Amino acid sequence: MKLRDGTTREVERDRLIPYVHRRCHELATEGADAVVVLCAGAFPDMDCQVPVLIPGRILPGIVRALIPQGRRGRVGIITPVRGQIPAAENKWRADGFDPVVVSASPFNHSEIETAAKVMADPDLELVVLDCMGHSSEYKQEFQRRTGHLVLLTSSTVARLAGELLGR
Repeated sequence: MKLRDGTTREVERDRLIPYVHRRCHELATEGADAVVVLCAGAFPDMDCQVPVLIPGRILPGIVRALIPQGRRGRVGIITPVRGQIPAAENKWRADGFDPVVVSASPFNHSEIETAAKVMADPDLELVVLDCMGHSSEYKQEFQRRTGHLVLLTSSTVARLAGELLGR
């Protein structure tokens, strides 16, 4: 996560879950019509009075819908932190895909070149920028460098939220 002073910190997802769950309830109580978890990690369902959009659960369904039936489901996954590669690989594999996972921080644009070289693999069906922090500029750069369809998690989830809210 990026802090106000511009530095970043890694926090274990399991430590965040109770806080995210509590905040979902608080937002619903305050009148929210829906809540978006601003992390693409593997969060569990949140029992809440309003819909809770969990990017890590939404994206695999969309990716599955974009891959023609009968194809292997070989997808490129860009996770923001090198240490998250094993977890991302396990998550996407459990979701039924054959993932190729590399890291590229949304806060360090220089990492895009190395990651894009791996993602230029012609056997990949598409690439997912699997972090809410990646920008549309990052997406455009990845598309240009890889020649693949690239899904930007933040805008995909935002569009779904807008659809739910009638906007």
